[in-house]
Amino acid sequence: MLKSMVACAIGLVALVTVFPVRAEFVDGKTLAEWAGEYQRVRSGTGDYLSHIYDRRFQVYILGVHDAYTESLRASTTDQLFCTPMGTTVAGVSVVVYKYLQNNPGLSHESGSAVVVSALAEAFPCSDQ
Repeated sequence: MLKSMVACAIGLVALVTVFPVRAEFVDGKTLAEWAGEYQRVRSGTGDYLSHIYDRRFQVYILGVHDAYTESLRASTTDQLFCTPMGTTVAGVSVVVYKYLQNNPGLSHESGSAVVVSALAEAFPCSDQ
């Protein structure tokens, strides 16, 4: 059993290191699927896997949010969204969830583009 676990671990490491990851690893379809599990958890009907995908959804959104805002920190004139002070993880996640619900044709967009569009619509910098 230990040999098979070691072989599996080596195989996974090789798989991850051999194949390059595209910048658009998560697309709109995947993000929408995770959003469905996010909603299942919120409604109390989620199972164990729902909780995993719920976390993926939220962590992905926060990663895009933070990477985007950090990359533009020096140039505020180029910002597409301005998240208000006091906005929570739950608040940002709800924004992206609702955006996906209102825009179902985004399956071929990159996940990061979907998140940025959702945040730009909800938190325009002109309101700041």
